[in-house]
Amino acid sequence: MKPFMQVLRSGAESLPCEGTASRYLGEGRGFSMSARWRLSSQQPGPFRCLCPSCLTPFRDYDKNWSMLVTSIGSLPFVDVDAAIDAVLACCPEIPFWPQLPKRSFWESMYVQCLEGIPGLVIDGEAETVYVDTRKTDGIERFYEAFSAGNIDAFPVSERAAPGFYRLLERLPEVSGRIRYVKGQLTGPFTLGIGLKDEKDKPIIYDGAYFDIIKKAIRMKAAWMVKAMKSRCPGTEVLLFFDEPAMVSFGSAFVPISKEVATSLFDEVIEGLDATVGIHCCGNTDWSVLLATGVDLINYDAFNFMDTLFYFRPELSTFLARGGRVAPGIVPSSGEALGRVVLTDLARLWHTFERRLSETGSASKQEAVVTTACGLGSLDESDARHALELLKHLPEAAQTETAG
Repeated sequence: MKPFMQVLRSGAESLPCEGTASRYLGEGRGFSMSARWRLSSQQPGPFRCLCPSCLTPFRDYDKNWSMLVTSIGSLPFVDVDAAIDAVLACCPEIPFWPQLPKRSFWESMYVQCLEGIPGLVIDGEAETVYVDTRKTDGIERFYEAFSAGNIDAFPVSERAAPGFYRLLERLPEVSGRIRYVKGQLTGPFTLGIGLKDEKDKPIIYDGAYFDIIKKAIRMKAAWMVKAMKSRCPGTEVLLFFDEPAMVSFGSAFVPISKEVATSLFDEVIEGLDATVGIHCCGNTDWSVLLATGVDLINYDAFNFMDTLFYFRPELSTFLARGGRVAPGIVPSSGEALGRVVLTDLARLWHTFERRLSETGSASKQEAVVTTACGLGSLDESDARHALELLKHLPEAAQTETAG
């Protein structure tokens, strides 16, 4: 029997099974990237045999299966083009514009999407932002523009989102591969809870001013969708509202009813010409988000896999009306990234798929899979590692199925 590496390099199609292998890179003809990954994996042998019947699953996986990957938005880079390079390399089918909070305070989640709103006080040097409800300048013009449907009056500036503008310029690099273009904004609940007034009170409890916030985020979302569609005509826009503060919903500190929260989201997303998703990176009362009119729920399945399925009746209703769930399979913490390998994540995906099928949902549908949360707090090497895992997850999931 030939030595293993000789068999590997030969590219022969009808050799006897070799038995075991580990930590080698497949270089022969006919080896798919998934096969090469398994050969170079950190997982030591035994490996599957090299005869044609054993290799077939690597080359000819189920053509009916489709997994698309993207990420939440934030990245730790300070160079915009380096961030775009990473996005296009990982997610050419759903490229997302990168938010770079380490680059500038203007890219922080409460500043980036509300720049230019009446009463908003931004101190770039002190890196603080709050609402001065005593200031009324600009409110009348704001409502006039809103009532007229003038979305061009509500742009997200290049100072606050250079990654958005640069991504649009560089989309031709992946033309022909794009299925969706993804954007994201901080959601209304998180803005209402996290943004404070001059008395340090969450703005969500000031009905008059919070109405401005809701209308502003709706118009900025519409502006973003329009900008993406104009640059990439004929391509569907996927727009996420990021809602990390939803983890506090239902606590004694947030006395807001389900009905109010649900109507809040529906008011903001109404009429948007996009596939609309909500991202929450922690545990929450999922019945609230499942009752909204969003198309897609994105959650941290790495850390909170089961929590969504505690709300089985609401989840079944959501899926029955055409809603979809996008699990965050790839971890977003440096500690977790240091201990997982791709096969772990592939198995986690299949756990999610199985759990979803138990609700009556079709298991063979197009899936959108993400990182568990944004990667902006990581160092660059960990972020690149997370994106690399995400990039190879579709093939790894197929390999795991074949195995």
